Amino acid sequence: MAICLTGAFLFAQNNNFDLGESLFLQNKPEESLAYLEAAVTARDAPLQAYLYLGMAYRQLNRPDDAVAIYKKILPNAGDSTALVAYNLGNVYYSKGDFPSAEACYTQAIQEDDSFAPAYLNRANARLQNGSIDQAVADYAYYLTLDADTPQRTQIEAVLAAIQKAEDEAAVENQYKADKEAAILAKAQEQERQAMDSIPGIREALQTMEGIVLSIKTEEEVVADGGADNGGSTASAAESVAVPADTLEGLPPVNETESDISENSENSEDSEHKESLVKEE
Repeated sequence: MAICLTGAFLFAQNNNFDLGESLFLQNKPEESLAYLEAAVTARDAPLQAYLYLGMAYRQLNRPDDAVAIYKKILPNAGDSTALVAYNLGNVYYSKGDFPSAEACYTQAIQEDDSFAPAYLNRANARLQNGSIDQAVADYAYYLTLDADTPQRTQIEAVLAAIQKAEDEAAVENQYKADKEAAILAKAQEQERQAMDSIPGIREALQTMEGIVLSIKTEEEVVADGGADNGGSTASAAESVAVPADTLEGLPPVNETESDISENSENSEDSEHKESLVKEE
């Protein structure tokens, strides 16, 4: 009885795979999905069941499920490791995860260095990652592996566009370098001219200082001469005699005590002056 049940179970598993494969190959991924999912639950499910299931998930826009099924089988893929890694890379590429895609394509190439599609897709991923030189190398190597590829014209157009962009970038970089060099040279020339003019500026400043000093000296001489003349004028004024008759009619000055003592000492002179006035 147990043997019969086991045989029936294995028959069902095989039948699930056969039906799932048939529907998938008829481009009916949705109808094949249930059979393929049942098929991979078997402990000895064929590797092809995982590959079909992963592709069905991808066609049904279920990339995360596709990644999960490929990663599950990848460590045990054996001789099909390159193929599983390649398919996993395709799913990552469709998700826009180009670094992961590149890593998977590299793994596929490491398993099979003549796997031409892996080089082509890795070139595309590297181009998306900005690794231009590495992408060009992969494109070129792919064309040597598959010289008759129908994509040759397209790939050569991509290579030509890359070369043109690099040439234009080189010209632009050279222009920027020349412009920067010209600016630097002009700045250096201005600095040299400024350094050359410093002695002249210093000489002019020294000349101006001499002129200012000379003017200051002349002003001091003129000031000293004016002071001398002022003294002579004062002396001359003091030497001019005041006529006695100019004193007539002036009101008398009230004498203070100090003036009295002074006047007493000069009484004789005062009497003499009064006699002179009377005689006149």
